Amino acid sequence: MAGNLESGKSNRISRRGALKSMLGVAAAGAFQPSLKGLAEAAAPAKSINPKWYGFNLMEYFSTDTDWMKYFPYKDDGMFPEDDFRWMSDWGFNWVRLPMDYRFWTDPTDATKINEKMVEPIDRAIRLGEKYGVHVNVGLHRAPGECILDGMDEKATGIHITPEKLNVYRDQAALDAFVYQWVYFAGRYKGISNDKVSFNLVNEPIDRTREKDVNEGRRQYARVARAAIEGIRGKDPGRLIVTDGYPGASAPIPELYDTGIMQSCHDYTPFQLTHYNTEWARPGNYGLPVPNWPLKDAQGKVICDKEKIAEERKPWAELAAHGIAIHFSEMGCNRYTAPAVAHAWYSDTLDMINSLHSGWALWNFRGSNGILDTNRPGTNYKDWHGHKLDFELLQILQAKMKG
Repeated sequence: MAGNLESGKSNRISRRGALKSMLGVAAAGAFQPSLKGLAEAAAPAKSINPKWYGFNLMEYFSTDTDWMKYFPYKDDGMFPEDDFRWMSDWGFNWVRLPMDYRFWTDPTDATKINEKMVEPIDRAIRLGEKYGVHVNVGLHRAPGECILDGMDEKATGIHITPEKLNVYRDQAALDAFVYQWVYFAGRYKGISNDKVSFNLVNEPIDRTREKDVNEGRRQYARVARAAIEGIRGKDPGRLIVTDGYPGASAPIPELYDTGIMQSCHDYTPFQLTHYNTEWARPGNYGLPVPNWPLKDAQGKVICDKEKIAEERKPWAELAAHGIAIHFSEMGCNRYTAPAVAHAWYSDTLDMINSLHSGWALWNFRGSNGILDTNRPGTNYKDWHGHKLDFELLQILQAKMKG
């Protein structure tokens, strides 16, 4: 593979070197868009958004093993080659690795990384290169920040080990967050942006400022800038993606000048996409069985294709600022009936396509994917021992805009 994966010791960065980058080695002029060449090659003339279509892969998703009851993964980092092969064969070209930093990080020192445990990520990047699939390396759980820490364990039955520090208020957490990204920047320096990109942190939200979204967004922008500076101190041209704020819902104007890509996650309407879903309890549990378009008890439409298009209209404005976008997560959980889920997918993907954006389902295998979803009533086809939602696959293929 091109880049540093085969370069042995030159791959590694010392703690001193990482901290030096962390403390501001990146020059002010390093904040430059890194998408121009990729966008020109991958997107239509009227769009700067790369045409990435694919899925999230879960093998390093969480060190909290309760999640394995709901997502089919082994928490060993061994992303299956078949996933890359089948996605490529079906026309998809992008995967996101939403990962828990604790897999490879010393629990007593967030600046000590076990490189042996990072090697599965190297392997995933090599598989992406082999099958022509872009790999988006992301932190689902970062030092001092994880969207899961807001869950109600008593309601969900899912045990979460929360972060002890908060990246928005604790300098040690911020230093550790930046250190993680400086490490990856050094490790993957030289690998082209058409093969690898970085996703800073999944669905950021400053819970100490939940009632003041604007201030929370500004605080996240401060955190993101520290990571961007660290990354670009090691690899100035690296393609970086930030989820929107809060929770990947809205664009972040405070980061436009950095030129980094911004990502939206689409699960609208939540009572349909997360109907009876365990990790969304208690808020969505026991609601009426959803239909699409979504109607209330009196038959009035409360959400449809036009409604979700209106909600996502602000994302169309980023093009005027030269900011590329991508919908890196979307999907409908298995408790929603297949006919309803498929109709929602069709309309939601039309909306995303109208923004000239690529998109990805939350997972490939499992509740929000196309293999082994266990969605009652689905007419599955056998696929090498897996249950394939072939109708959904056909919908996805029809919605890809190459």
